[in-house]
Amino acid sequence: MQKGTRAEILADDRSFKHDLESWCLETGNRLVDFNEREGCWRALIQRGSGFHGDALWEKFDFILLGVKVHLTQIITRIIPGLTSKYLITFVSIAEGQRAHQFLKEQGFSDYRLLPVPDEIYPHCGLVFGTIKRETARQIFKVLRHASYAVEDIHRIDRAKFYPKLDDAVDD
Repeated sequence: MQKGTRAEILADDRSFKHDLESWCLETGNRLVDFNEREGCWRALIQRGSGFHGDALWEKFDFILLGVKVHLTQIITRIIPGLTSKYLITFVSIAEGQRAHQFLKEQGFSDYRLLPVPDEIYPHCGLVFGTIKRETARQIFKVLRHASYAVEDIHRIDRAKFYPKLDDAVDD
């Protein structure tokens, strides 16, 4: 879609609006209209040019998250034994944030929020870093079972390549 182009999206769940607002915030697209017609929710979005956030607090919140994950990355590189060896990717930053909240509520703590490496995605993103392969597989499986939009598990190798684990979801 070209910048300025509009698209209509239909959904049968009102909570879809919250997810769409988060997605628009992340991507810089704009939610133009949201209404209900005969039990169907209709959203009209307009293609933007990247993240902008409409309110000052949205911009601040987004920037603060970026600062936090980049500082975590620096600290874990400096302190021996904290460097992540596996990365779990998500379809969006918002989905990673939702998954993080869910895992905290479930008592998980063996992972770190990190920025997605450019070699995986050349744009802003959020990944969960773990030291152990089995921890990454367990978190991935729990999130997938709970219907979170996790994508893959990547292994970090010495050459900074990020091959996907083929057995990420094997039972």
